[in-house]
Amino acid sequence: MARSKILLVEDDNDVREIFSRALRQAGYDVQEADHALGAVCAMVRAGADLVVTDIRMPIVDGLSLVNELKAHEDTRNVPVVALTGHDTPENRAAAFDAGCVGFIAKPIDTGEFIRQIGEFLPAAR
Repeated sequence: MARSKILLVEDDNDVREIFSRALRQAGYDVQEADHALGAVCAMVRAGADLVVTDIRMPIVDGLSLVNELKAHEDTRNVPVVALTGHDTPENRAAAFDAGCVGFIAKPIDTGEFIRQIGEFLPAAR
């Protein structure tokens, strides 16, 4: 069986490295992007089974990325999980309104992060 492909979009290099390493150790094929434009390019190049994106990023935020992905036929059905250090009811509502299938609040330990990702992947099948 092919490994699930996850696109991790996170502008903080340290956070991206920690989560990316944990995902790879858990057996996922991981692509990384440090901004929304890089994420769109990665989706065009290789696609993904699941996108995990930070909400607050410079230039183009994660919710704008979700809107962009949902606007295109070839990416609209790819599930997206919001990842943020700003866990407020407004941010949760905005993420789900944009089309996210899940919401992960930082800080989160890597074991719990991997467990939650595993729960969101069936949405990709």
